[in-house]
Amino acid sequence: MFSDLHGSRRGLDLLRLAVASEKPDVLLCLGDTLFGAFDGDSVAVSNYLSREAPTVIGVRGNCDHLFDERVLGFALPEEQNLVFSGHRLFLRHAPFYVDARAGDVMMYGHTHVKSLSKNAGVISLNPGSIGKPRDGAPSFATIDERGVSLKNAETLEMIAYEAF
Repeated sequence: MFSDLHGSRRGLDLLRLAVASEKPDVLLCLGDTLFGAFDGDSVAVSNYLSREAPTVIGVRGNCDHLFDERVLGFALPEEQNLVFSGHRLFLRHAPFYVDARAGDVMMYGHTHVKSLSKNAGVISLNPGSIGKPRDGAPSFATIDERGVSLKNAETLEMIAYEAF
């Protein structure tokens, strides 16, 4: 999963590297996808996400527009609620509150600052920004049957991990 790409060409290159390395079945996009970077190339980003990337499930960020759905080829609702390997996943762009229980994962972006924590069995994840990080290094996250990993997008090294 990634957030706050903002159409960044460098961020897109890092996303491609992450996808090539991780080989995900699905990309979870937590918003602010096409616009806002100094090195913006929204055409390259939309071409990749609409044609070359694995299936993309996204949510709308504060910099996303309704017409972005047509360009990207996937819906951008305000939130998504998914089930993965028996765990409920809640996706929004901005930080939020939801009545979560142990084993659930709350995912959001917006702040451009990565974080991963667990409280009362609920995992809270902000994958940071792959395009315009405010905390030093671009990042993304992965989820599998065992838990959630936060990774450095430049080195692909794990930064943090929380098990279910």
